[in-house]
Amino acid sequence: MPLPLLTNYHTHTTRCHHAEGTEEEYIQTALRCGYQVLGFSDHTPWAYADPGFVSRIRMLPEELEGYVRTLAALREKYADQLHIHIGLEAEYFPAYLPWLKEEKERLGIEYLIFGCHYDTTDETGRYFGRPESGADLRRYAEQVVEGLETGLYACLAHPDICLNRWTAFDADAEASSREICEAAARLNIPLEYNLAGLTCQNRGDGTLGYTTDAFWQIAAEYPIKAIVGCDAHTPAELDVVSLLREKQAFLAGLGIPVLGTLPGLE
Repeated sequence: MPLPLLTNYHTHTTRCHHAEGTEEEYIQTALRCGYQVLGFSDHTPWAYADPGFVSRIRMLPEELEGYVRTLAALREKYADQLHIHIGLEAEYFPAYLPWLKEEKERLGIEYLIFGCHYDTTDETGRYFGRPESGADLRRYAEQVVEGLETGLYACLAHPDICLNRWTAFDADAEASSREICEAAARLNIPLEYNLAGLTCQNRGDGTLGYTTDAFWQIAAEYPIKAIVGCDAHTPAELDVVSLLREKQAFLAGLGIPVLGTLPGLE
Protein backbone atom coordinates (compact mmCIF):
# COMPACT_ATOMS: atom_id res chain seq x y z
CA MET A 1 0.00 0.00 0.00
CA PRO A 2 1.49 3.40 -0.96
CA LEU A 3 2.19 5.86 1.82
CA PRO A 4 -0.14 8.87 2.12
CA LEU A 5 1.04 12.28 1.06
CA LEU A 6 3.47 13.91 3.47
CA THR A 7 1.28 16.57 5.07
CA ASN A 8 0.72 18.43 8.30
CA TYR A 9 -2.38 20.47 9.09
CA HIS A 10 -1.49 21.28 12.71
CA THR A 11 1.04 24.12 12.71
CA HIS A 12 1.14 27.07 15.09
CA THR A 13 2.60 30.58 14.96
CA THR A 14 4.09 32.96 17.50
CA ARG A 15 0.70 34.65 17.87
CA CYS A 16 -0.33 31.98 20.39
CA HIS A 17 2.45 33.09 22.78
CA HIS A 18 3.83 29.57 23.22
CA ALA A 19 5.27 28.87 19.76
CA GLU A 20 8.49 30.00 18.10
CA GLY A 21 9.65 30.80 14.60
CA THR A 22 8.26 32.75 11.69
CA GLU A 23 5.66 31.37 9.31
CA GLU A 24 8.28 31.35 6.57
CA GLU A 25 10.64 29.29 8.72
CA TYR A 26 7.94 26.63 9.10
CA ILE A 27 7.41 26.69 5.35
CA GLN A 28 11.12 26.38 4.58
CA THR A 29 11.44 23.47 7.02
CA ALA A 30 8.46 21.76 5.40
CA LEU A 31 10.04 22.16 1.98
CA ARG A 32 13.40 20.82 3.16
CA CYS A 33 11.69 17.79 4.69
CA GLY A 34 9.64 17.03 1.58
CA TYR A 35 6.12 17.91 2.69
CA GLN A 36 3.58 18.36 -0.07
CA VAL A 37 1.01 20.17 2.13
CA LEU A 38 1.36 22.46 5.13
CA GLY A 39 -1.69 23.70 7.00
CA PHE A 40 -1.47 26.43 9.62
CA SER A 41 -3.98 26.10 12.46
CA ASP A 42 -2.99 28.47 15.22
CA HIS A 43 -5.19 28.75 18.30
CA THR A 44 -8.26 30.75 17.43
CA PRO A 45 -9.05 33.98 19.21
CA TRP A 46 -12.47 34.43 20.76
CA ALA A 47 -14.67 37.49 21.22
CA TYR A 48 -14.98 36.97 24.96
CA ALA A 49 -17.95 38.27 26.92
CA ASP A 50 -15.56 39.39 29.64
CA PRO A 51 -13.63 42.30 28.07
CA GLY A 52 -10.98 42.05 30.76
CA PHE A 53 -10.08 38.45 30.02
CA VAL A 54 -6.96 37.95 27.89
CA SER A 55 -5.92 34.40 27.08
CA ARG A 56 -2.25 33.52 27.42
CA ILE A 57 -2.43 30.83 24.71
CA ARG A 58 -4.05 32.49 21.71
CA MET A 59 -3.96 35.53 19.48
CA LEU A 60 -6.24 38.50 20.06
CA PRO A 61 -9.29 38.95 17.81
CA GLU A 62 -7.69 41.98 16.16
CA GLU A 63 -4.71 39.81 15.13
CA LEU A 64 -6.78 37.32 13.16
CA GLU A 65 -6.94 39.32 9.97
CA GLY A 66 -3.16 39.80 9.97
CA TYR A 67 -2.69 36.05 10.50
CA VAL A 68 -4.76 35.29 7.42
CA ARG A 69 -3.19 38.07 5.36
CA THR A 70 0.35 36.90 6.19
CA LEU A 71 -0.39 33.29 5.29
CA ALA A 72 -2.25 34.23 2.12
CA ALA A 73 0.80 36.15 0.89
CA LEU A 74 3.08 33.22 1.68
CA ARG A 75 0.70 30.80 -0.01
CA GLU A 76 1.03 32.87 -3.17
CA LYS A 77 4.80 33.16 -2.84
CA TYR A 78 5.30 29.40 -2.48
CA ALA A 79 2.41 28.27 -4.69
CA ASP A 80 4.63 26.29 -7.05
CA GLN A 81 6.46 24.50 -4.21
CA LEU A 82 3.98 23.72 -1.45
CA HIS A 83 0.22 23.63 -0.90
CA ILE A 84 -0.42 25.95 2.04
CA HIS A 85 -3.78 25.98 3.83
CA ILE A 86 -5.08 28.51 6.34
CA GLY A 87 -6.98 27.15 9.31
CA LEU A 88 -7.46 27.48 13.05
CA GLU A 89 -7.44 25.16 16.04
CA ALA A 90 -10.66 25.90 17.90
CA GLU A 91 -12.44 24.65 20.98
CA TYR A 92 -16.17 24.07 21.32
CA PHE A 93 -17.30 27.26 23.07
CA PRO A 94 -21.02 27.31 22.20
CA ALA A 95 -21.68 30.95 23.09
CA TYR A 96 -18.85 32.16 20.86
CA LEU A 97 -19.21 29.89 17.84
CA PRO A 98 -21.45 32.31 15.86
CA TRP A 99 -18.66 34.91 15.97
CA LEU A 100 -16.09 32.35 14.85
CA LYS A 101 -18.28 31.15 11.98
CA GLU A 102 -18.73 34.73 10.80
CA GLU A 103 -14.99 35.41 10.92
CA LYS A 104 -14.19 32.14 9.16
CA GLU A 105 -16.52 33.08 6.32
CA ARG A 106 -15.41 36.72 6.17
CA LEU A 107 -11.70 35.94 6.06
CA GLY A 108 -11.82 32.81 3.93
CA ILE A 109 -10.38 30.54 6.61
CA GLU A 110 -10.36 27.09 5.04
CA TYR A 111 -10.72 24.71 7.97
CA LEU A 112 -11.00 24.27 11.71
CA ILE A 113 -9.47 21.48 13.75
CA PHE A 114 -11.10 20.70 17.08
CA GLY A 115 -8.78 21.05 20.04
CA CYS A 116 -10.97 20.48 23.10
CA HIS A 117 -8.82 22.11 25.78
CA TYR A 118 -11.33 23.85 28.05
CA ASP A 119 -14.82 23.23 29.34
CA THR A 120 -17.25 25.73 27.75
CA THR A 121 -14.77 28.68 27.83
CA ASP A 122 -11.28 29.27 29.13
CA GLU A 123 -12.52 32.31 31.03
CA THR A 124 -13.84 30.05 33.78
CA GLY A 125 -13.80 26.47 32.51
CA ARG A 126 -11.57 23.61 33.62
CA TYR A 127 -8.55 22.68 31.53
CA PHE A 128 -9.19 19.16 30.33
CA GLY A 129 -5.50 18.19 30.26
CA ARG A 130 -5.38 17.92 34.08
CA PRO A 131 -8.36 15.76 35.07
CA GLU A 132 -8.96 15.11 38.74
CA SER A 133 -11.79 12.59 38.56
CA GLY A 134 -13.63 10.22 36.30
CA ALA A 135 -16.30 12.91 36.05
CA ASP A 136 -13.73 15.15 34.34
CA LEU A 137 -13.06 12.47 31.72
CA ARG A 138 -16.79 12.05 31.15
CA ARG A 139 -17.24 15.80 30.80
CA TYR A 140 -14.42 15.93 28.26
CA ALA A 141 -16.04 13.19 26.18
CA GLU A 142 -19.39 14.94 26.41
CA GLN A 143 -17.91 18.21 25.15
CA VAL A 144 -16.06 16.42 22.34
CA VAL A 145 -19.22 14.70 21.13
CA GLU A 146 -21.24 17.93 21.24
CA GLY A 147 -18.52 19.74 19.34
CA LEU A 148 -18.19 17.06 16.68
CA GLU A 149 -21.93 17.11 16.16
CA THR A 150 -21.77 20.76 15.06
CA GLY A 151 -20.10 19.66 11.84
CA LEU A 152 -17.69 22.61 12.03
CA TYR A 153 -14.45 20.71 12.44
CA ALA A 154 -12.34 18.86 9.88
CA CYS A 155 -10.78 16.57 12.50
CA LEU A 156 -10.43 16.05 16.24
CA ALA A 157 -6.96 17.01 17.42
CA HIS A 158 -5.25 15.03 20.21
CA PRO A 159 -8.46 13.09 21.01
CA ASP A 160 -7.08 11.63 24.24
CA ILE A 161 -5.60 14.82 25.71
CA CYS A 162 -7.83 14.27 28.74
CA LEU A 163 -5.51 11.39 29.71
CA ASN A 164 -2.49 13.68 29.90
CA ARG A 165 -2.22 13.60 33.72
CA TRP A 166 -4.29 10.46 34.31
CA THR A 167 -2.44 7.64 36.04
CA ALA A 168 -3.90 4.49 34.46
CA PHE A 169 -5.92 3.43 31.46
CA ASP A 170 -8.78 2.37 33.68
CA ALA A 171 -12.53 1.95 33.21
CA ASP A 172 -13.11 5.72 33.14
CA ALA A 173 -10.41 6.21 30.52
CA GLU A 174 -11.82 3.40 28.41
CA ALA A 175 -15.39 4.67 28.65
CA SER A 176 -14.48 8.20 27.58
CA SER A 177 -12.32 6.85 24.75
CA ARG A 178 -15.13 4.67 23.45
CA GLU A 179 -17.62 7.55 23.56
CA ILE A 180 -15.28 9.71 21.49
CA CYS A 181 -14.49 6.97 18.98
CA GLU A 182 -18.15 6.06 18.55
CA ALA A 183 -19.02 9.68 17.75
CA ALA A 184 -16.10 10.11 15.35
CA ALA A 185 -17.11 6.94 13.52
CA ARG A 186 -20.79 7.90 13.41
CA LEU A 187 -20.03 11.39 12.11
CA ASN A 188 -17.14 10.31 9.85
CA ILE A 189 -14.72 12.82 11.37
CA PRO A 190 -11.03 11.83 11.43
CA LEU A 191 -9.06 11.57 14.66
CA GLU A 192 -5.59 13.08 14.80
CA TYR A 193 -2.65 11.02 16.00
CA ASN A 194 -0.80 13.88 17.71
CA LEU A 195 2.99 13.57 17.62
CA ALA A 196 3.49 16.30 20.23
CA GLY A 197 1.69 14.17 22.78
CA LEU A 198 4.39 11.52 22.55
CA THR A 199 6.77 13.86 24.41
CA CYS A 200 4.51 13.70 27.48
CA GLN A 201 4.82 9.96 27.99
CA ASN A 202 8.19 9.80 29.76
CA ARG A 203 7.85 12.45 32.43
CA GLY A 204 8.51 9.99 35.23
CA ASP A 205 5.48 11.11 37.24
CA GLY A 206 3.38 7.99 36.70
CA THR A 207 0.89 9.66 34.35
CA LEU A 208 -0.15 8.44 30.93
CA GLY A 209 0.53 11.46 28.82
CA TYR A 210 -1.52 11.45 25.64
CA THR A 211 -1.37 9.89 22.20
CA THR A 212 -1.48 6.61 24.09
CA ASP A 213 -1.40 3.23 22.34
CA ALA A 214 -4.31 2.09 24.51
CA PHE A 215 -6.56 4.77 23.08
CA TRP A 216 -5.66 3.87 19.50
CA GLN A 217 -6.16 0.17 20.12
CA ILE A 218 -9.71 1.00 21.15
CA ALA A 219 -10.11 3.33 18.15
CA ALA A 220 -9.21 0.39 15.90
CA GLU A 221 -12.43 -1.33 17.02
CA TYR A 222 -14.47 1.42 15.33
CA PRO A 223 -14.72 2.40 11.65
CA ILE A 224 -12.75 5.59 12.15
CA LYS A 225 -10.11 7.30 10.02
CA ALA A 226 -6.92 8.90 11.33
CA ILE A 227 -4.49 11.58 10.26
CA VAL A 228 -1.08 12.19 11.81
CA GLY A 229 -0.42 15.75 13.02
CA CYS A 230 2.83 17.30 14.21
CA ASP A 231 1.19 19.99 16.38
CA ALA A 232 4.31 22.00 15.55
CA HIS A 233 5.17 24.88 17.88
CA THR A 234 8.67 25.28 16.44
CA PRO A 235 9.87 24.74 12.85
CA ALA A 236 12.06 21.84 14.06
CA GLU A 237 8.93 19.97 15.13
CA LEU A 238 8.14 19.48 11.44
CA ASP A 239 11.48 17.74 10.98
CA VAL A 240 10.07 14.42 12.15
CA VAL A 241 9.33 12.66 8.89
CA SER A 242 10.63 9.27 10.00
CA LEU A 243 8.49 9.41 13.16
CA LEU A 244 5.46 10.55 11.17
CA ARG A 245 5.89 7.65 8.76
CA GLU A 246 6.43 5.24 11.67
CA LYS A 247 3.13 6.28 13.26
CA GLN A 248 1.25 6.11 9.98
CA ALA A 249 2.48 2.53 9.73
CA PHE A 250 1.48 1.86 13.35
CA LEU A 251 -2.08 3.03 12.66
CA ALA A 252 -2.27 1.06 9.42
CA GLY A 253 -1.06 -2.01 11.33
CA LEU A 254 -4.04 -1.61 13.65
CA GLY A 255 -6.31 -1.61 10.60
CA ILE A 256 -7.09 2.12 10.81
CA PRO A 257 -7.26 3.92 7.45
CA VAL A 258 -4.69 6.73 7.44
CA LEU A 259 -5.49 9.91 5.54
CA GLY A 260 -2.94 12.08 3.81
CA THR A 261 -5.30 15.04 3.40
CA LEU A 262 -8.16 16.38 5.45
CA PRO A 263 -11.66 16.07 4.03
CA GLY A 264 -12.50 19.11 1.95
CA LEU A 265 -8.85 20.05 1.44
CA GLU A 266 -7.90 17.43 -1.10
